[in-house]
Amino acid sequence: MKQPEITQVLLMAHGWGYNHRFFNALLNTLPANTRETTLFVCLEAGYFPEQARQGLMIHTPGISTQDQWVHYTAEVLHSLVLAYAEVPWLGLGHSLGFSKLLDFSVRWHSLLSIHGFTHFVKGDSNTQGTPPRLLSRMIQKAEQNMPEVLRDFHNRCGHHAQWATLDEQTLLTDLRSMQELNAAQALQQALSHGAELHAWASNTDEIVPLALALQCFEHTLKQQNRELHTLASEHAGIATAPARYTDTLLPLLSQH
Repeated sequence: MKQPEITQVLLMAHGWGYNHRFFNALLNTLPANTRETTLFVCLEAGYFPEQARQGLMIHTPGISTQDQWVHYTAEVLHSLVLAYAEVPWLGLGHSLGFSKLLDFSVRWHSLLSIHGFTHFVKGDSNTQGTPPRLLSRMIQKAEQNMPEVLRDFHNRCGHHAQWATLDEQTLLTDLRSMQELNAAQALQQALSHGAELHAWASNTDEIVPLALALQCFEHTLKQQNRELHTLASEHAGIATAPARYTDTLLPLLSQH
């Protein structure tokens, strides 16, 4: 039987303290036709080396997501962009993962932020965000006891990722990066060719408060005649209860 043609690429990026498996529950909610015609690619940070090394994880369309991801080096992304230049590219980033998508020169059809942000700490014109001293305190503690910090973080997210080993240096590097993160200009550059922005946030998110998401995205969304999708969900709610997001998210992943 002839395999269905790929009609879109969904490039995903997980947040700090998780990996590509974070998206399994969401992908399993997609209609069969969408699963069969979408190439799923995830930027993998490699925080849990026994599960996946840093690079890309690519999933074969139409197969159950559980343990069906295949690792590739990050350099493969360039070849994928060329190979699938004629189909829409959708970027879906959770938390810190959203800003990581903006590091790549992809001509986006849509960018989807799930509890994401363009900056994380307060400072200068950024009136919303985590106080710098609190993030500094978390970093100092992580330097001494990363497993404890990660378990506490997962508690606050409402979802625990399983691990046997940690790449503590990579976790620290990404945690420190949030001290200076300012991706607002990169977002505008990514959208300058007509891409759509959609963003989801929660009034019960302990990691990325609703006020922070509004400051990061509200102005741009209004320019595109859209509003922030708000719901009552924990920071990692899309991994534990993806159905809460499906009314607004699935139509965007099923239109091509």
